[in-house]
Amino acid sequence: MHVVLYTEQLMLKREETVMKAAVSIVHAVCHAGASLDSEMFHPEECSYFESLLFQRRKANFMLGRLSAKQAASVLLSEPNLRNISVETGVFGQPLLRATAAPGYQVSIAHCDNIGTAVVFPEAHPMGIDIEKINPGRIKTMESLLTMEERERIAAVRGIEEYSVLVTVSWTVKEAISKILHTGFTASSQVLEINEIRLQGGCFRSTFSHFPQYAAQSYQLGNYIFTIVAPRKTEWSMNMSRICEPFNPLFHQSYL
Repeated sequence: MHVVLYTEQLMLKREETVMKAAVSIVHAVCHAGASLDSEMFHPEECSYFESLLFQRRKANFMLGRLSAKQAASVLLSEPNLRNISVETGVFGQPLLRATAAPGYQVSIAHCDNIGTAVVFPEAHPMGIDIEKINPGRIKTMESLLTMEERERIAAVRGIEEYSVLVTVSWTVKEAISKILHTGFTASSQVLEINEIRLQGGCFRSTFSHFPQYAAQSYQLGNYIFTIVAPRKTEWSMNMSRICEPFNPLFHQSYL
């Protein structure tokens, strides 16, 4: 299985402290009949993978776990990926298990053949999402917008295409819903975005009901990549380095 991988440490700068997180982006194609690499995955993970009946679920499992393991490996200085695993909580949320470094958690997302994860200290919750800008899915994404959000997006429509801003909104809501462990079972009003602005090469968003959080969203070709983190934390990513290995993949045509 050919894997394209990028992993980066994030410096989480706050007024009195600096913490570290790590983000990983992985591209891999899980072909029918494929099995997990025993050097990367624990036997229990391999067994669970084989028990899955649908190819899409197998692909998502592999992408999510591999991206989580890679991010945790860099952040926790654990070269043996078999010592890092991801379990599932009662709300379906991923739970990071690393034998040598407790106190960290993970957020996972996947789209097409791309998986991504952010590993972070439990004291500093974060959520991640990635989504393709697909005009064919805009109606679905619009269904989660409040009337106020529609008006705000229309007001900045001249800056970016409408489909880009709707996709940004979707990923921002998806990412914070992972922090809250609700997914999209929470109402659109609860997850309402207060503001989206283009600043410093990324979209920055805040929330009407969760002022303690903020989102940074990046356009990577035909994809939107978003991380939600505590609002008063300063952090950044080297987007040019990310795009180097993934550039042909990020610019695939719309489906």
